Amino acid sequence: MSAHAYIQYANVPDSLIASSRQRVDDNGSVKLISFDGCPLVGQIDVLSDKRIQIELPWPRALELRHALGDWLVYHGIPYTVVP
Repeated sequence: MSAHAYIQYANVPDSLIASSRQRVDDNGSVKLISFDGCPLVGQIDVLSDKRIQIELPWPRALELRHALGDWLVYHGIPYTVVP
């Protein structure tokens, strides 16, 4: 996957945050988050201005890419895809 979708943590509905699961990767350097019904796991990044951003891989596989996009739209989460 060469592109990524970015969402702002503040734009995630409270119900999804409450049911999310967070963990640190095996190397202990990256904090990961998974949401109910979301087909992929995201990486949590704290930006320099104290905003929290979640980076999700943007799949090349059309079916998986549509599943992720549909999930984001269904929950009203604005996102940006960057190649």
